[in-house]
Amino acid sequence: MTAPVQVGLPQTSGGPTPLLPPAQLRVLRLLAEGHRTGEIAGHLGVSEVTVRGHVMRIRKALDARTTAQCIHHAHQLGLLDDLAKKLARTLLPQELQVLRMIALGYTNSQIAATLQRSEYTVAEQVRQLRARLGARDRGHAVALAMSQGVLKPADVQGSSLRAVIGRTA
Repeated sequence: MTAPVQVGLPQTSGGPTPLLPPAQLRVLRLLAEGHRTGEIAGHLGVSEVTVRGHVMRIRKALDARTTAQCIHHAHQLGLLDDLAKKLARTLLPQELQVLRMIALGYTNSQIAATLQRSEYTVAEQVRQLRARLGARDRGHAVALAMSQGVLKPADVQGSSLRAVIGRTA
């Protein structure tokens, strides 16, 4: 029989089971900082295949389709609370709307269809918001926005982690 998974607390005798093992938590933090798999592999001294395996398991554990959604869920669970906080420039309302959808795991084409904009417009808005946040990619943009308080878990409508938190191991 399996026990419920507890969130983000260190394992101690008789204590709760952590959501992610230490190696996966290190990979998650490096992803949230905007590092790519090759850079993470070099930093940790493992192969890129190993890093990709960790990313796959992290996504499964956090019930996320994309890295951006994975980072968003990790922030909601408090797994990335220790990332450095930086001041962020204010995003335009349209950029914040796109950022929320990225955090939910939407692709540019899904965002374009939902917001009734062209895919080119959405791609340009993603590029601009990444530049404003100083993000390398979509996942890094979500991580920076969450860590800087620009994007809050309550801002992302429709994202519920009750299934992840209450899920059995």
